[in-house]
Amino acid sequence: MKKTLLSIVASVATFFGATLQSFGVSVSNPLIYSDVPDPSVIRDGNKYYMVSTTMHCAPGVPIMMSEDLSNWRTVNYAYQTLDNGDNQSLNGGKHAYGKGSWASSLRKHKGKYYILTPSYTTGKTHLFSTEDIENGTWDEVRLPFYHDPSLFFDDDDRAYIIFGSGEFKMVELNSDLKGVKNGETKLNIPIDQTTGTNGYIVKCEGAHMEKVDGKYYLFAISWPNGKCRTELVFRSSSLTGNYEGKIALQENGVAQGGIFDTPEGKWYAMLFRDSGGVGRIPWLIPVTWQNGWPTMGNQAARSVDLPNAVEPAYSMATCDDFESTTLPLEWQWNHNPDDAHWSLSARPGYLRITTGRTDKSLYWAKNTLTQKTFGPKCSGRVALDVRGMKDGDVAGLVALQDSFGFVGVEKQWGKLNIVQQKTVTRNASVPFDGETVYLRIDFDFTKDRAYFYYSTDNQKWNAIGKDIPLPYTLGMFAGYKFGLFNYATSQAGGYADFDWFKVGEDVYDEIYLGQIKEPEVVGPYNEVAANIPGVVEAENYNTGGNNISYYDKDRSNRGGEYRKDGVDIYASDEANGFAIGYCEEEEWMNYTVNVAEEGEYTVSVRASEEGEVEAGTIHASLSNETGDAIDIEVGSTGAWDVYDEYVQKNRISLPAGESTIKLTIKKSWVNIDRLTFTKYDPSDVDLTEADKIVVVTSPSTIKIIGTDSSFKAEIINAEGKTVCVSDKTEIYTSGITSGVYTIRITTDSNVVCKKLTLK
Repeated sequence: MKKTLLSIVASVATFFGATLQSFGVSVSNPLIYSDVPDPSVIRDGNKYYMVSTTMHCAPGVPIMMSEDLSNWRTVNYAYQTLDNGDNQSLNGGKHAYGKGSWASSLRKHKGKYYILTPSYTTGKTHLFSTEDIENGTWDEVRLPFYHDPSLFFDDDDRAYIIFGSGEFKMVELNSDLKGVKNGETKLNIPIDQTTGTNGYIVKCEGAHMEKVDGKYYLFAISWPNGKCRTELVFRSSSLTGNYEGKIALQENGVAQGGIFDTPEGKWYAMLFRDSGGVGRIPWLIPVTWQNGWPTMGNQAARSVDLPNAVEPAYSMATCDDFESTTLPLEWQWNHNPDDAHWSLSARPGYLRITTGRTDKSLYWAKNTLTQKTFGPKCSGRVALDVRGMKDGDVAGLVALQDSFGFVGVEKQWGKLNIVQQKTVTRNASVPFDGETVYLRIDFDFTKDRAYFYYSTDNQKWNAIGKDIPLPYTLGMFAGYKFGLFNYATSQAGGYADFDWFKVGEDVYDEIYLGQIKEPEVVGPYNEVAANIPGVVEAENYNTGGNNISYYDKDRSNRGGEYRKDGVDIYASDEANGFAIGYCEEEEWMNYTVNVAEEGEYTVSVRASEEGEVEAGTIHASLSNETGDAIDIEVGSTGAWDVYDEYVQKNRISLPAGESTIKLTIKKSWVNIDRLTFTKYDPSDVDLTEADKIVVVTSPSTIKIIGTDSSFKAEIINAEGKTVCVSDKTEIYTSGITSGVYTIRITTDSNVVCKKLTLK
């Protein structure tokens, strides 16, 4: 087995980069033989950053970094989820295929990075910003929709958006970049005069505005009738025009993108070309300046001299043994994931995908995990443990685009079959009675065909079904991807365990990209466990990431306060600082606590609830490491910013020392400030109600007299253990040994404890 360890290759290339600058390596175009459309590139010191379009996938708008222009790695994403509506989440028969986020614009201004992204799903243009492009999270502002926008900061710090299809317009942003000033300006761009025609497939779009030596340069794509996709450039001494134009490049369909320079003063353009099933792939074009015009030659350069050779797979795909607690950045979900139904920890060393609903086909399946394919040829394979599948489940490996095809395992009537299918047409079915099957797809982009295989021993591969064509169509508007999937057609709850995913240039090749980021440490916030007895602040849940230390449905901090990970936190004076809010059913948080003494603890919750709430409504549950849980009840406080303290009727048992507790939301839209834990003492007596409640014992019963509401009675022995729980006014004592006990009576309004002796 040929195994490529790119982390070593990359470090060697970086080490020798300065030396190789003087010699150079001839690197062939396409620079990246994989689907990286709509590139927008900036240079920041000695590093280059590029963003691209990933449509409906999540996370989205990948940020790629290079130090040599040869090799690029994904280092971050602009967002985890673009929007949480039905379209982006594949709910209610809706989808965002071919939509999501489109051509983005990347800029740096005054120490801050900006990405401007239009979306045909939200109908908005999303402006993301951060001070740390590689490791930071991104703040977001939503602006009106602008097609293929270019974000431009002029020398006077004023910010503009140049946009359009068929014609170009411009708007100015407010100084805080949170809104748009009134009015649009139409730019006078001589498109017909530049192309020499008035007939087009696409007249113009894909704006990229740059300023070089005091002049404004607007780059755009045009597609004249009878010609190929064409890169145009327009020049003016003022931002609003008048502009004059030239054809920058009209050959082989290489077009759409902007220009940038190197520290040595060389100039390049990063453009792309439509290339069939593999997608829209980037070309790096040398740029020279002649009479104040950037020129790209009469044909798209087939090779470029760069410091280093390009790494295998163009750093777009990687093997994954699923040994980490996080997924490599090369993975993207097909639409928003349902984080409650996938896991890297349910079975360590495996990716588990659990069905959360039924779907009519793979097209609608949630939690399909994808990686890009690459050319000219590539091969991907998985090891799949099928023991958790239920009747009606289908799991496997897919070549994902509109005309998708897959090889997988289907379970029906308790029987397993290895199947191959093109969209909804079944091409082959082979009985299978094992536990683990190996599935493989080979892509040949020189022919735009995909081929399907299976194995029962990972040694001998058997072709199955029919190979499929790989047309590039606009439904998904993306190149073919590898996809790991599991969906249910009959009943939810089955699961598929993927042991590994291998990818390479052929079946013998394994490409492992070096890890860009270390997984987030799983543990207490700020590395300090909360002490019990004491207060646990709700916002101080454990670190480690979504679906590991917490689960939040929208994957972003909607309150935007305190922390930058997924749980929604907002500032509140009433909460003495911060509270978790926007809580939705099934979300949860883990907390590492240090318990001074083993035993039962009374829990008090400080929370707010605006709505009308019936008595006894359960808002959350609190569980220990053994899974024992108590219900958390919260009453109505009348407003979100009004908090009250709620002592819980039930107690939680905790072991001494460090352990983990889990807070799970059971009713949406409660806000929680803190949890206070007090060691339970059964001798505590509340005298306000003690006088009117009488407990009478006899040899066989305990009678409770004087309660005027529902209650719960607990009989607790001298060791503090509860031996009986009842809501009856007469409790039979058979089975309870003689001795001295405490009876704890919890009513709607109070808690009463009394001593009693059983003989």
